[in-house]
Amino acid sequence: MGTKRTWLVVAGLLTAALAVLLFFGSGREIPLPDLLELTLPTERAPGSLKVPIVRYERESQSGQREIIDFVGAVHLGERSYYDQLNQRFKSYDAVLFELVADPEAFKQRSASDGQSSLGVLQQSLANLLGLTFQLSGIDYRAPNFVHADLSPEQLSDAMSSRGESLVSLLMKIIRVSFDPKVKEEMRRAGYEEPELEGVNPLLVALRGPTSDERKKIKIFFAQGLISSDILIKAMQGEQGLSLIDDRNAAALKVALAQLEAGRHTLAIFYGVGHLPDLHERLTKQLGFSITKVDWVEAWRL
Repeated sequence: MGTKRTWLVVAGLLTAALAVLLFFGSGREIPLPDLLELTLPTERAPGSLKVPIVRYERESQSGQREIIDFVGAVHLGERSYYDQLNQRFKSYDAVLFELVADPEAFKQRSASDGQSSLGVLQQSLANLLGLTFQLSGIDYRAPNFVHADLSPEQLSDAMSSRGESLVSLLMKIIRVSFDPKVKEEMRRAGYEEPELEGVNPLLVALRGPTSDERKKIKIFFAQGLISSDILIKAMQGEQGLSLIDDRNAAALKVALAQLEAGRHTLAIFYGVGHLPDLHERLTKQLGFSITKVDWVEAWRL
């Protein structure tokens, strides 16, 4: 009887020890999170669209702990979302931001400067959804902001070298959107066929949306964001895309230069669709590992 009890105690201790080892072992390897987290509103709880902030860390050859936070960006968001990011950005040695344009001309622009046709469209959409346009919400003049993207000419060259064009990209979008595997991935991510039943576009354009109409329109576009990021990932395939791969390569080149200059805490402020490829580059090429994932509410639904 005593022997049996002894074995039971030993087995229990071994099981507990194994559980502890598995727990701490799994804690070191945090998996890549979803690109977006969508919670649809119910009668009991409000919905939200959240974006990740993924912390990567490594130890340099000199023993210095280096941190790169991928800060997911959506180009339209709540004012509180951008206020929170502006406050957070102050804690980094450098914030690497995306912008396919002349960064100096961009930083020197004033509120009275005219916007591009795309900027006008995005601002109009922000007004419709009751959200803030990213270029208006983020303080790009902060001294620690560093441009980390291709110029328009470099992007054009990258597209040409890959044989890409607007027509070929459009054909890719159409092809992958009918792929059953892509549809299943969208479903797992929380995507549902959006609907705008009861929303009259003409009335909305003439008088603006009611609160109920605005909620339906925001859900419609939130679902669209979920689907678009999954479609972009599918479009990359093994060949990659200049809009993702080549721009990510440019961002990491700037990140390495910043680390070599003694700046050990960086943020890469890029659209969430860039995360999967950046993750591969940071982990497999540079030896970084995910140590933490935070979620920030970008939209209230």
